[in-house]
Amino acid sequence: MRKIKFIMVCILLLAGQTSACAGTLKVTATSPWLTILVNFIGGVNVSVTSIQEWNDDGELVRRIRARSLESLPAETFIMAFDYRDSRGLGLPFERYKNYRSLYNRIPLDENKLDASMSDPSVIPFIAQKVLTILADWDSSNYPYYQRRLAEFQARLYSTTLAGRQVLKDQNVYDLTGHSGTFLQAAGCRLTRPSDEEWAAWSAWKEIGRLLSTVSRAAEERTLVVMDHSTPKAIRSTLRSNPAVFLIPRPRFDQDYPAFLHDQYLSLWSRVTARPLPQPGRRR
Repeated sequence: MRKIKFIMVCILLLAGQTSACAGTLKVTATSPWLTILVNFIGGVNVSVTSIQEWNDDGELVRRIRARSLESLPAETFIMAFDYRDSRGLGLPFERYKNYRSLYNRIPLDENKLDASMSDPSVIPFIAQKVLTILADWDSSNYPYYQRRLAEFQARLYSTTLAGRQVLKDQNVYDLTGHSGTFLQAAGCRLTRPSDEEWAAWSAWKEIGRLLSTVSRAAEERTLVVMDHSTPKAIRSTLRSNPAVFLIPRPRFDQDYPAFLHDQYLSLWSRVTARPLPQPGRRR
């Protein structure tokens, strides 16, 4: 069964790699974040396959094995953040004449890539790099990619502005791992656990204190927010708590500004909703 799956992956990858002049540009990206940007900026002219994906818990996992990558033809269009990104996936990038990376070394903390890609003030610069590579591969469609980038930037700005209009000065108890920048962009006032609390809760310790902190925040009309980068112990403890809002991962095929817009609206709905009854308290 594994052998059949391996053969099928190879067939799909080999079939998907064609030159730009033959029609749709087929791109293999190293990251789901890159996949989302390539999908938007490339529009109808590009289709993209991601080497990695987020599983149901929002954790980054491989969807294409190293053995399958070694079978890709030399003409494959491959996009990566940088050379470290490629090496970490066992991608023999030297073999591919159409390999491109956004940076020789990405000027971001590798452990904070999610936070940077969720920051509305940072992601347009990454999107600009994506445009440059797509235009290098497919120069005849450069005006189209340029228009798509302009649309991405304009919609991202208007979405962030709309978020500020409804969430500015809203108190948030921030239990997120990477979405703090997204909340700050909307003008939220963030409060974080202390380093000692964060370490204890992440190790399944002092959970009663975590629950009482969340309950108190809900009583004070403070939004409690976590995401898929929140330590697993905290996520598991609060997953079914109605007072806690979980910011999901975007889908590969999702319009990213629309995704942010949906999250801002969902947060605003929580702000305007009636207070939720807390466990152990009479209504």
